[in-house]
Amino acid sequence: MSDREFMPAVPGDLPPGERPMVAVVRAVPGHEDQLAAAITTLSAAVRREPGCREFRPFRDAADPGTFHLYEVYADTDAFRAHLATDHVARFFTELAQHSTSDAGALVQLVDLV
Repeated sequence: MSDREFMPAVPGDLPPGERPMVAVVRAVPGHEDQLAAAITTLSAAVRREPGCREFRPFRDAADPGTFHLYEVYADTDAFRAHLATDHVARFFTELAQHSTSDAGALVQLVDLV
Protein backbone atom coordinates (compact mmCIF):
# COMPACT_ATOMS: atom_id res chain seq x y z
CA MET A 1 0.00 0.00 0.00
CA SER A 2 1.19 3.50 -0.79
CA ASP A 3 2.17 5.96 1.93
CA ARG A 4 1.23 8.88 -0.32
CA GLU A 5 -1.69 11.08 0.70
CA PHE A 6 -4.32 11.51 -2.01
CA MET A 7 -7.01 13.49 -0.18
CA PRO A 8 -6.32 17.18 -0.87
CA ALA A 9 -6.64 19.75 1.87
CA VAL A 10 -9.44 22.23 1.23
CA PRO A 11 -8.36 25.65 2.50
CA GLY A 12 -10.98 27.61 4.42
CA ASP A 13 -10.03 30.90 2.77
CA LEU A 14 -10.98 30.06 -0.82
CA PRO A 15 -13.04 32.76 -2.54
CA PRO A 16 -16.81 32.26 -2.70
CA GLY A 17 -18.51 31.10 -5.87
CA GLU A 18 -17.37 28.58 -8.42
CA ARG A 19 -14.34 26.49 -7.44
CA PRO A 20 -12.00 25.94 -10.42
CA MET A 21 -8.92 23.73 -10.18
CA VAL A 22 -6.51 21.66 -12.20
CA ALA A 23 -4.71 18.43 -11.38
CA VAL A 24 -1.65 17.12 -13.19
CA VAL A 25 -1.44 13.35 -12.81
CA ARG A 26 1.54 11.31 -14.01
CA ALA A 27 1.38 7.58 -14.74
CA VAL A 28 3.87 5.03 -13.53
CA PRO A 29 5.78 4.01 -16.68
CA GLY A 30 3.89 1.18 -18.34
CA HIS A 31 0.61 2.08 -16.54
CA GLU A 32 -0.53 4.83 -18.92
CA ASP A 33 -3.52 2.88 -20.27
CA GLN A 34 -4.70 1.78 -16.81
CA LEU A 35 -4.54 5.35 -15.54
CA ALA A 36 -6.36 6.63 -18.63
CA ALA A 37 -9.12 4.06 -18.02
CA ALA A 38 -9.42 5.09 -14.35
CA ILE A 39 -9.67 8.76 -15.35
CA THR A 40 -12.32 7.94 -17.96
CA THR A 41 -14.40 6.07 -15.36
CA LEU A 42 -13.97 8.88 -12.84
CA SER A 43 -14.97 11.50 -15.41
CA ALA A 44 -18.30 9.85 -16.15
CA ALA A 45 -19.19 9.68 -12.45
CA VAL A 46 -18.02 13.20 -11.57
CA ARG A 47 -20.00 14.75 -14.41
CA ARG A 48 -23.18 13.34 -12.81
CA GLU A 49 -22.51 15.08 -9.48
CA PRO A 50 -25.01 17.92 -8.87
CA GLY A 51 -22.24 20.36 -7.90
CA CYS A 52 -19.99 19.63 -10.88
CA ARG A 53 -19.99 22.44 -13.43
CA GLU A 54 -17.20 21.01 -15.60
CA PHE A 55 -14.81 18.07 -15.56
CA ARG A 56 -12.49 17.77 -18.55
CA PRO A 57 -9.61 15.30 -18.63
CA PHE A 58 -6.79 15.78 -21.11
CA ARG A 59 -3.81 13.66 -22.10
CA ASP A 60 -0.58 15.58 -22.69
CA ALA A 61 0.23 15.48 -26.42
CA ALA A 62 4.00 15.56 -25.77
CA ASP A 63 3.94 13.12 -22.83
CA PRO A 64 1.16 10.50 -23.03
CA GLY A 65 1.81 9.45 -19.44
CA THR A 66 0.74 12.86 -18.13
CA PHE A 67 -2.91 13.80 -17.69
CA HIS A 68 -4.43 17.21 -16.92
CA LEU A 69 -7.82 17.29 -15.18
CA TYR A 70 -9.66 20.60 -15.37
CA GLU A 71 -12.45 20.74 -12.79
CA VAL A 72 -15.02 23.35 -11.80
CA TYR A 73 -17.47 22.87 -8.92
CA ALA A 74 -20.39 25.13 -7.95
CA ASP A 75 -18.60 26.15 -4.75
CA THR A 76 -16.26 24.86 -2.07
CA ASP A 77 -19.04 22.80 -0.45
CA ALA A 78 -19.68 21.05 -3.79
CA PHE A 79 -15.99 20.26 -4.02
CA ARG A 80 -16.00 18.85 -0.48
CA ALA A 81 -19.03 16.70 -1.40
CA HIS A 82 -17.14 15.50 -4.48
CA LEU A 83 -14.21 14.38 -2.33
CA ALA A 84 -16.58 12.33 -0.14
CA THR A 85 -17.97 10.22 -3.01
CA ASP A 86 -17.30 6.51 -3.50
CA HIS A 87 -16.03 7.09 -7.02
CA VAL A 88 -13.32 9.46 -5.77
CA ALA A 89 -12.28 6.88 -3.13
CA ARG A 90 -12.01 4.24 -5.89
CA PHE A 91 -10.00 6.65 -8.02
CA PHE A 92 -7.54 7.27 -5.17
CA THR A 93 -7.00 3.47 -5.04
CA GLU A 94 -6.24 3.54 -8.78
CA LEU A 95 -3.88 6.48 -8.30
CA ALA A 96 -1.94 4.51 -5.71
CA GLN A 97 -1.42 1.69 -8.22
CA HIS A 98 -0.98 3.53 -11.52
CA SER A 99 0.40 7.01 -10.83
CA THR A 100 3.34 8.76 -9.22
CA SER A 101 1.09 11.63 -8.10
CA ASP A 102 -0.40 12.55 -4.73
CA ALA A 103 -2.65 15.27 -3.29
CA GLY A 104 -0.11 17.90 -4.38
CA ALA A 105 -1.18 17.28 -7.97
CA LEU A 106 -4.31 19.37 -7.36
CA VAL A 107 -3.99 23.15 -7.65
CA GLN A 108 -6.82 25.48 -6.63
CA LEU A 109 -7.31 28.32 -9.11
CA VAL A 110 -8.53 31.88 -8.57
CA ASP A 111 -10.00 34.00 -11.37
CA LEU A 112 -7.85 36.92 -12.45
CA VAL A 113 -10.76 38.99 -13.72
